[in-house]
Amino acid sequence: MSKNKSKLPASPNTLLSYFARSPAGNKSAKPSTPTSALAGAPRSTKLAESEPAGSTPKSKKFTIKNEKESAKKETNKKDEHTNGEANEEEEEIGIRKKRRRVITFGDSDSDSGEPQTKTPEPAHNNNNNNTEGKDKKPFGLSSFEWPIKEDNAESAKKKAEEETAGGPATKKVKLEAGKRIEEEDGPEELATALDEPVVWAHQKLEFLKPNKIKDIQGNRPGSEKYDGRTLFVPESFLNTLTPAMRQWWEIKSQHYDCVLFFKVGKFYELYHMDAEVGVSELGFSFMKGEFAHSGFPETAYDRMSTSLIEKGYKVARIEQTETPEMMQERCKVQRTNSKYDKVVRREVCQVTVKGTEVFGQQVRITTNHAPRYMMTIVESSPAGLGAGCRYGVCFIDTSIGLFHLGEFDDDNQQSRLLTLLSHYSPVIILTERSATAYSEGTQRIFKTLLAHVPREALTNESQLWSGEKTLRYLAEKFYGGSSGGESSKWPPVLRSLVDDSDSLGLTPKQSSLLALKALGGCIWYLQRSLLDQQVIPLATFEQYIPLDAKDDQTAGETSARIGAANANRYMVLDSITLNNLKIIGGEGSLADRMDHCCTKFGKRLFHHWVCVPSCELEVIVQRQQAVTELIDHVTLLQDVRALLGQLPDMERLVTQIHAFGNATCSGRNHPAGRAILYEELTYGKKKLSDFIATLNGFRALIALPDMFDNAKSELLVRITQSASVGGAFPIETMRKQLAFFDKAFDHEKALKSGVIAPERGVDSEYDTVEREIETLKTELEEYLAEQSKFFGCTVVYFGNDKKRYQLEVPEARAKKATSEYSLESQRAGKNGVKRFHTEETRQFLRQMTQLEDKRKMVLKDLARRIFEKFSLEYSTWKGCVEMVATLDVLTSLAEYARSEGVCCVPELLANGSNGKPLIEIEEGIHPCIASELMESFIPNGISIGGEGKASLVLLTGPNMGGKSTLMRQVGLLAVMAQIGSRIPAERCRMTLVDRIFTRLGASDDIMAGHSTFLVELNETSAILKHATSDSLVLLDELGRGTATYDGTAVAGAVVHFLADRQCRTLFSTHYHNLVDSFHADPRIALGHMACMVENEEGDDPTQETVTFLYKYADGPCPKSYGFNAAKLAGMPMAIIKRAYELSKKVERDALKRKIMMKLVKGAPEPEIRDLVAKLQSCRF
Repeated sequence: MSKNKSKLPASPNTLLSYFARSPAGNKSAKPSTPTSALAGAPRSTKLAESEPAGSTPKSKKFTIKNEKESAKKETNKKDEHTNGEANEEEEEIGIRKKRRRVITFGDSDSDSGEPQTKTPEPAHNNNNNNTEGKDKKPFGLSSFEWPIKEDNAESAKKKAEEETAGGPATKKVKLEAGKRIEEEDGPEELATALDEPVVWAHQKLEFLKPNKIKDIQGNRPGSEKYDGRTLFVPESFLNTLTPAMRQWWEIKSQHYDCVLFFKVGKFYELYHMDAEVGVSELGFSFMKGEFAHSGFPETAYDRMSTSLIEKGYKVARIEQTETPEMMQERCKVQRTNSKYDKVVRREVCQVTVKGTEVFGQQVRITTNHAPRYMMTIVESSPAGLGAGCRYGVCFIDTSIGLFHLGEFDDDNQQSRLLTLLSHYSPVIILTERSATAYSEGTQRIFKTLLAHVPREALTNESQLWSGEKTLRYLAEKFYGGSSGGESSKWPPVLRSLVDDSDSLGLTPKQSSLLALKALGGCIWYLQRSLLDQQVIPLATFEQYIPLDAKDDQTAGETSARIGAANANRYMVLDSITLNNLKIIGGEGSLADRMDHCCTKFGKRLFHHWVCVPSCELEVIVQRQQAVTELIDHVTLLQDVRALLGQLPDMERLVTQIHAFGNATCSGRNHPAGRAILYEELTYGKKKLSDFIATLNGFRALIALPDMFDNAKSELLVRITQSASVGGAFPIETMRKQLAFFDKAFDHEKALKSGVIAPERGVDSEYDTVEREIETLKTELEEYLAEQSKFFGCTVVYFGNDKKRYQLEVPEARAKKATSEYSLESQRAGKNGVKRFHTEETRQFLRQMTQLEDKRKMVLKDLARRIFEKFSLEYSTWKGCVEMVATLDVLTSLAEYARSEGVCCVPELLANGSNGKPLIEIEEGIHPCIASELMESFIPNGISIGGEGKASLVLLTGPNMGGKSTLMRQVGLLAVMAQIGSRIPAERCRMTLVDRIFTRLGASDDIMAGHSTFLVELNETSAILKHATSDSLVLLDELGRGTATYDGTAVAGAVVHFLADRQCRTLFSTHYHNLVDSFHADPRIALGHMACMVENEEGDDPTQETVTFLYKYADGPCPKSYGFNAAKLAGMPMAIIKRAYELSKKVERDALKRKIMMKLVKGAPEPEIRDLVAKLQSCRF
């Protein structure tokens, strides 16, 4: 499969590219070095006509020449192929030319990171009586083995008839990890074999060709109704296939956009176009046969699926949900059976793509802490040109079950939507399929900002559900009825979106139609991915409200995060500001510089704090006090960080355990609950390992109250102390629960066995079965005592398993046995004995067998019930994790301040408490400067606003003098101050900032069709619309994207507006006429970046030397010293001199015009003389 065609966001039509390129040839035919030995194991090539779980797929015309081997196995066929299906037909395949295969095995084979200690079963041969040790091992030692088939076309039919139930005989080859072997299949030269062109079977199929391909409804690409997630497969083609291959094509037709991991026995097989993906992306080798085929063992699912998903593919896991015995029983019940019924059932158990990842028994939690959001965006029809739009959004993090949904109005620049996308970057976007569903501005965002994000179109109503359909589905499937009433199970956020006038609670509010529609799109996608039953029952719903939506919307339920519970107001940082100030992102960003968190869940909370700094003075002061107390107690700080550093990602683990305990998803009503997994013991060990790691993590956290028993900070007390001393840390509940789980089962034994054997009192079902078994054992002992008395000697029980409870009587006493005693066996000799069964012992055996089977079933579900019991305190565990995350962020801020030597605690003033807004910084340093450059960095101070002071500073200075750096520095220090952090400055005093606006740098937006000047004006427009007196505005050289006069006029008008608005503003410019216009305006202060200039008065600009001082100073700068910048850039001296001459001429002309205007207007007589003198000095 072409990677580009199968990857999202490319067209979901995943096969169109296969016929546009040359057939699989040299490279694909040559086995590439597999990513592991397991991935590259050569195995049989053909999916048998009706192969069951674990059977050996039979190749067309592929048999074994080694008749000696075949004869050796003949007597054990039934044992070797216990999962085989009898009377299957052998489908013939033409023999391909033989090739030499070179296979290299790496040293690391384990998908779980643990060393392999077991030898896996041979590929496609689930033989319980394997012949290891009997067959000759020509290749020496190995940690694993598999069969390699030998070709013999002449004996194909005969072998097919002889071995239909068990598959062909094989020879085993064992390899050491890291070794390289060559298997020669024929006498051809290697080069000839590799040069042989390969045209796979699927590449010849007419219905897959670009001019014939259709979706399952018969729609062609290009049609608005075309659904690239499905494929039309002709019934006539399906009727030519083997039963199992028909299964594959039927599933592929419903999941055409997925790579199918198709379970056959212990292996996941990839066929046709999917096999090509396995070879090209995962390093597999093609197996023999005319159709493309590759695969890997079940144990490698995590590694292989994760690798493909990271590369942008969508993976569908198909499991066998029936054993051969179950299949045979089904066929007996059915009155009529076709050959297509005689194959084990297979079902899609999960579809995974970026954005729908959940962590479970087969997929371990990743080291990547960042959330991956799946987001649905819907839009109402715009009311008119420039009228803006209204959006409904829903975005979810499936790894922790967190749903955000909201609905809001936006301007025609989509400012709020852009801010949302910056704060919560999606990895997959769901949109409405209709071409008219989105405004031009929204479509531009899809094509530019979200161009790299996979996007899937949903059909309205059938896939993108209406609000009514969404509420009805949730009521029927999860929340048990209407959303009204005090006893309702509905989450508060969902209840708030329902119309109060509807007694049934199934009608959305008019203001929530789009939000619920977006939620419906997410739920449909989860349903298609078979994740709805796993994710929705544990979902936490939060209402998304744009940070600047103070007037047009009321605040919904705020985040439950500790430290933010009282903070329903945040500083607004839009997408432009986040980008211009580089607050978040990669290396060198503010978040990267300050992040010293020890836990994954702490890092996620820290990102939240940085994106939405608080605007609540009390919250910020509490954080400052907590950070100060941690810094003052360095030993405590280091001890806490050492404790936190040992914790796993407990936020995701708690959610995962909650999912493990979900009976709905684990039961038989979900395909995953019916799946036949051969490595279930391994998965059980992994689940128990994660569970015990979670318990150990919470057990370690019990030490926090003692560590902080002397804490003075109100915030530290709240997140580390119990309710009895004014805190919220659930220490008593945790101790009680952990004590229960400590005594519930032997942890060490469970980790080794993968099975929980509970202690008495832990599980009522298990206790009931154990009591019944003990009662039966008592009856057995009493009956044995009666028999000893009857025979007059000691009688014991003999036998095991199904031959238990035979009465063993000495031969001399056995004569007393009556006809009720049935002789089962005897032993002659000096100490001869006879063994009898009676009707009572047979009844005892039947009862014991039934009770033991019952105990097995109870134990099989016991782990789930243990997890379910843990999840009964889900809110407790989740609340504890949120508190620890807050503690982790506070220790991160303290460690940042301690390690960087940052000691300034900003003095924050409530807005309006002390007159006009202000910000005063003394000797501040840009916080993103690297540590090694900190000593050479020149600190700067600035004062903006306050009583009797101008709120707008007009900043001038030489090119490269540090204006932009100063502006960014002021913005970043304000963000840090309202996070609660210490800042790199000697002193800082400021009122709270409600929003930071930035217009920095100059660039166009080619993809959006916007020129540099239009980009400037769009950003400035947002400032003029939304800035308040409490905002901080940073404007850098506004107007430079157009003509000088136009730019000066626009800049002057904006300065006037912002001065009247009285928001704190730094406005840099090189328009000195603008500076002259405002030099006497009390609303505006003039400042510049200082420099020293030598040879400034000379006529040769190349002799002018400018030394930048990078220091802010009051007053204007007379020039921009652009020629110095030109000289530093290496421009030719002749050009610089000529530019200087032209500059002087322009200055003279401008001065003459200015003087003439004053003369014409009638200047006073004394001034006229001075003007005339200046005019004469201007040389023509």
